[in-house]
Order: sequence, then structure tokens, then C-alpha cells
Amino acid sequence: MRPTAYGGFAVFIVAWLAYATALLASSRDLFTRVVFEEGDAATVSIQVLAAKDLELLVGNYSRAGFHHPGPALIYVQAFGEWLFYDVSSLVPSPWNGQAIAILLFNAAMMALVLSIVYSWYPSWMLVAGLAGASLLFVTVYRELLSQLWFPFVYFAPFLVFLVAVSSVLAGRTEHLWIVALAGGLLIHGHAEFLFFVTLLGGAALYLVRRWELPVAVRDWWWFGAIVVVFAFPIRLNTMVNYPGELPKYFVYGGGHGIHMPWTAASYTVQFWGPNRILGLVIFVALYALVAAVARGQTFLRRGLAVCAVTVLLMSIYAMIGIDQIDEAYIGYFSYAVPLFMFFLLLIGLTQRIGQLKYAGIGLLVVGIVVVTMTHSLANRRPEMVGIPAALDAMADVAGDRPIVLERRPHEAWAEVVPLVLSGARAGLRVCADDASNMRLLVTDEFVCTSEELTDGAHFAVVRGEVAGAPVGEVIAEVGPLLGRPPSRVTVVGNRR
Repeated sequence: MRPTAYGGFAVFIVAWLAYATALLASSRDLFTRVVFEEGDAATVSIQVLAAKDLELLVGNYSRAGFHHPGPALIYVQAFGEWLFYDVSSLVPSPWNGQAIAILLFNAAMMALVLSIVYSWYPSWMLVAGLAGASLLFVTVYRELLSQLWFPFVYFAPFLVFLVAVSSVLAGRTEHLWIVALAGGLLIHGHAEFLFFVTLLGGAALYLVRRWELPVAVRDWWWFGAIVVVFAFPIRLNTMVNYPGELPKYFVYGGGHGIHMPWTAASYTVQFWGPNRILGLVIFVALYALVAAVARGQTFLRRGLAVCAVTVLLMSIYAMIGIDQIDEAYIGYFSYAVPLFMFFLLLIGLTQRIGQLKYAGIGLLVVGIVVVTMTHSLANRRPEMVGIPAALDAMADVAGDRPIVLERRPHEAWAEVVPLVLSGARAGLRVCADDASNMRLLVTDEFVCTSEELTDGAHFAVVRGEVAGAPVGEVIAEVGPLLGRPPSRVTVVGNRR
């Protein structure tokens, strides 16, 4: 007997509020601490400025020299900045609003996973147990739900995608809209999901047709409408900025060599355990255990198959799609696969041993206690110090002229971008001098024009002792709270 739609909605609301409470309570300093973002976070915040004007058509930048397909996740952050900082003044700085939006987004994704499971196994005890298991998982693999860096943000929607695809293949075709939603969010987030979502989602649609699973007309309409919404900005960007970003992905894909299969397999299993050997052991053991308890359970068998195919696709992608195989962050999203496998095992065990369902509350309590003691849901972020003072010092020197920023060496872009961003927020014209290298990071709007290069007040952000760099007068220091020494902001020239 299927649970009512009301029951699934109730699970979603309760779970969302529970996850949101845990995440926000763990990161409660977001409501009191002024945060000046650095590096990658600042580049996204510059895009947030465009998103708040509904002008952003692309995703975050890639080190490969392009933007990822779509802006959906950046619009989530823009909404948070607008609501929690601009409108309600609930937080003391713009980035904090973005952070709260992502925490609420991740909570919603996890709640959606539990509501899908509830549609198959309508037990609040089971839902509580799975929630507890997820808390224990993110205690081991921290930052998956609490950070704004996109490689972590992809984790929750990918988990939703895996669970929704499994549910559809098991017969709940009313979850097609969730497949479209999660798939759209992922494709917007990173070009790699053009591979994963297209193959997994495409295979699911093919099998729905092949197996003649019944699909209501309204479910096809919902699926199609969501696909169109996510495709719209990508198509519009292709038209406005022809040929857009898509051709760049193919150039990148053919621009590096192919890794050996064993190297790709090693890359894949690192996300299954504390080291690669234990990762392989955990994967094999989990697969065997789930297979043992999945007999007679359609959702479990489909879920196990989806996980197995995803691991295979991950290995293939690592072999042909990753240029720098030592960069683990590219695959952080795949932590969703072992968590889903743990979910499948817990579901199977509770179905075979009825008394275990009462352990759900205990598992949830343990998860809450462990998370509280370890602070594993706390938002940890790199921050910049000295930004307001540096901006004031440059403004005093520049007067009514634009502020032109150089970087010495190129890596000092991580300090330059926050200064450009803070200038925009303060109503000061601050621009980066090198269009060829900085356009991707600060967008065309904040690259200096030829007139600004001629008439502006020039400053350099200098890291350490840079050979041949003009020192000039040091007027400020900026840098992270931890790590390397602060960089110096120096006066380079004041041409009129």
C-alpha cells in the first residue's frame, strides 16, 4: 500500500526543518560574524551580483578556461544574499546570506531523499534511522553538507538523482520530475554531469519505455517543463554569446591524455574509505551485503544496480574525462554512492528483521550526539582580512579615479578578486588590469577598459618577495586568517 501524498510531504517538511536546524545551529556564527570571502568564493560572489539583476547565464568558472553550463546554484546563493542580507538584514555580510541559502538547499535535498524512500517504505522509524546514518556519514566525510565550494555542493543533488532514478526504475514514475530537477541542478553546476546525468538519466528513460512502465501524462509534462527551464539559460547564452560554452567542453575533453584503467579504478575507490585498499574492501562488502538483503525488494535491487553502474561510469570518466587524476575534488560528488548503499543496506535489514526498525530513533540520537560533539556540520571557510582598510587606503590615493589592480604573481588573483568585489559592493570602481587572464575570474564588467588603464590609479597586490616587482609605497595588507603571510597592497602609479 502506497503512502498518501500528504505523508510524503510531511516527511519532507519535518526532515528539511531538522536538517536545516542542525546545519544552521552548527554554523550559527553566520548570523553574527562579518565574512569577507576570498579566491573562488569571491569569484562566485561577483557572479551573484549579476544574478541578482537576473543577468547571469553561465555557471562558475573552471580552471580549464570556461564557465560551467548553467547558473542555477549561483541563483540559489543570490536569493540567499538578497533575502537574508539585502531585505531582512538577518546576517551581517552578503556572503553569509549565500551560505544560509546553500545550507537550506542541502537540507532540502536530503529531505527529498528521505521522502522518496518513505514513498516505498512508509515508516517514520526508518526515516529517522536513515537521517541518523547520514549524520554519521557526514561526520566521517565532513564538509559535504556545510561548505559552499561547489565540489561539495554537488554531493546532495547527486544523492537525490541516484535515489530518484532508482525509484523511477522500480516503478514510481511519478518521481520523474525529481530526476529532472536533480539532473538539471547538476548539469548547471559542472560540465562533468553532462556525462553522468545524460547517461544515467537517458538509460532510465529508455528502460521506462522498454519495460513499458506506466507514466501519467502529467508526469511527462512536469518532467519536460523542468528540463525546459534548466535548458533555457544554456540555450539563451548560446544565442547571445554564440557559440556559448558547450564547444569548449569538447575541446577540453580532447585536450588531454587517457589514464590507465587501474589508475582510474584507484581514483574511484578513494571515495569509499580512508584509503584505497579499505575503499575497495568496503565497496565489495557493501555490494555483497546489499545484494543479500535486496532479494524480493524492487527498489533495493534497482538502487544497487544504479550504484554499480555509477561506479563503472565514475571509473570511465576518471579514465577519459579528468586531466589531472590527482585532483580528488572533481569526484567529491561520488561520496553520494556509498551513502546510498548504506541506506539500501539499512532498508534491507529493517525489512528482514522487523525489530530493527525500532533502532531508528536510537541511530538518529547517536547521529545528533556525534555531530554535536565533533562540530562536523560547522561551516568552515577561508576568509580575507584587511579588505575594508585596503579599500579605504586605495580610495584615498585614487580620489575620483578608478582603482586599477595588478597582481604579483598571478596567484595573487585570490586577493585581487575580493578587492574588486568589495569595491563593487561599496560603489567604488575597482577593476583588474589583465583582461586575458582575469576576465574569467571577475567577468567583463570588472576588467579595466583602455581608458581606465590610462587614467586610473594603479595598485599591485604583491605576495611575498616577488623578483622585479615595483614595491612602491605599501598602504595596506590583505590575506587569509590562516596560512601564508598577508599580501601587500602597494601604490604602483597615479597617472592622470
